[in-house]
Amino acid sequence: MIETRDLSCTFSEGSFSQNRFTAVSPISAIFKNGGRYSIVGESGSGKTTLARMIAGLQKPDGGNVYFDNTPLYGRHYKVRKEHFKRVQIIQQNSASALDPKISVGKSIEEPLICFFGMDKAQRKKRCEELLTLCNLPVSYHARLPSELSGGEQKRIAIARALAAKPECLIFDEATNGFDLPLRKKIVEEIIDLQKDVGFTLIFITHDMELAVVVADEILVMQSSRLVEQVTFSGDPSVFQQPYSKVLLEASGII
Repeated sequence: MIETRDLSCTFSEGSFSQNRFTAVSPISAIFKNGGRYSIVGESGSGKTTLARMIAGLQKPDGGNVYFDNTPLYGRHYKVRKEHFKRVQIIQQNSASALDPKISVGKSIEEPLICFFGMDKAQRKKRCEELLTLCNLPVSYHARLPSELSGGEQKRIAIARALAAKPECLIFDEATNGFDLPLRKKIVEEIIDLQKDVGFTLIFITHDMELAVVVADEILVMQSSRLVEQVTFSGDPSVFQQPYSKVLLEASGII
């Protein structure tokens, strides 16, 4: 179980500015093992900063993240290496996460070396399994990222994250910039992967229509605050806050 307790974060407005703005106001939330969660809100609402703190990539100003009641951030907010095995994040720009000079197979194999110490034969076998799992031909092992489409690069990033056998997988605007058919296909594949592998899924999006398709639990954020968290089973009336209803209307759900 992942739990945030009064988790908050602020940033300076400029390199030398003493003024700070709040990216995430104190947030307390629970993400249960194997659950599917969406964090939805407009750009600048704080959802990506919240996700990065859960992933161990952004130091909080206050509060902490707990995994089975063990705090993530210790003294001086240092994060232990094993956390990056437990939680993986798929960034919005998948291409930037892949080294353009090495094959996608070698990119996928990096976590296998780092976390499991697999030999060459074991890595190749596991890489082929991950490519197949992510609906890619095993022949893509030798390709460079520049030889792949945006959707294929996204699948490579997912395969690379799954190589660590994470307990939690975070997708930050995973379908942003894709046309509607490809967005739908990738979302379906993410849901199928979660069901097959069993990781906790946290899906970050500004689109309420995607949020309710992907997840059973919806966290709505606005202006750094958690507005509400609801269990959604198809009835939009469970959303009570005005801002949530604005998002529902914008997505054509109500």
